[in-house]
Amino acid sequence: MKKIILFGVILLLALNFISCRSTRNMKYFQDLYGDSQKAMHIQTPEYLIKPDDNLYVDIKSLNMEVSQLFSPSKSTSYSGGTQSEFGDRSSQYLNGYQVNQKGKILLPVIGEVNVSGMNEETARDSIQRRVGEYFKDATVKVKILTYKVTVLGEVKNPGVYYNYNKSITILDALGMANGTTDDASVRKVLVIRSTDSGNKSYRLDLTEKSMMSSEAFYLLPNDVLYIEPDKYKNHNINTTAFSLVLTAISTTILILSYVNK
Repeated sequence: MKKIILFGVILLLALNFISCRSTRNMKYFQDLYGDSQKAMHIQTPEYLIKPDDNLYVDIKSLNMEVSQLFSPSKSTSYSGGTQSEFGDRSSQYLNGYQVNQKGKILLPVIGEVNVSGMNEETARDSIQRRVGEYFKDATVKVKILTYKVTVLGEVKNPGVYYNYNKSITILDALGMANGTTDDASVRKVLVIRSTDSGNKSYRLDLTEKSMMSSEAFYLLPNDVLYIEPDKYKNHNINTTAFSLVLTAISTTILILSYVNK
């Protein structure tokens, strides 16, 4: 009987030991230590405007009537200003210029202007040329409003996050989501990207510095970042359940041993 009890205790200790997860499995850039002096050249991808993108187009002119034509917020009787016109998602949707399926936006008086396949700077130059045909002193500013990424899986605050800095890395997105949970597998990170030829997926390992040279290190608008759960999570659940059963058996054996004395 004593041998059975001793075996049960040893088994419980062994299960507790193997269920403890090593912090090494949760560290980013494990192969970067001791290599900090080497420069890493990371190419920032350039996002090109696509159909269904929503653009902020600001056209200013010394002629107030021209400015008001493209943006009612410039009216002296309109107290809200740009903040009210673009301060939240619904306002951005209503007041922005959406790129149609032909890759064009429709501007008052100007008509349709092609912007598809262009970055912000090229789109601004294209619109500037068209505006210059009608208003000689006008200047144009263009920004992409739909720069959002979705973060899912084993993060503390999954959701949709917007970015207005033109570039965002996987680490930035994880920071927005308040980091990964204790059950996350930093070796199993998935990025899903929509391209003209269909969805494209990337697998990354955050423990390796080579992930910073991946095309997916910098996220693009509408990317989905998914952090997979570690296999330890299910293992821990099964271990806990088994430990409870084993504890109950051990307790029963102890009681029976005491009663039979």
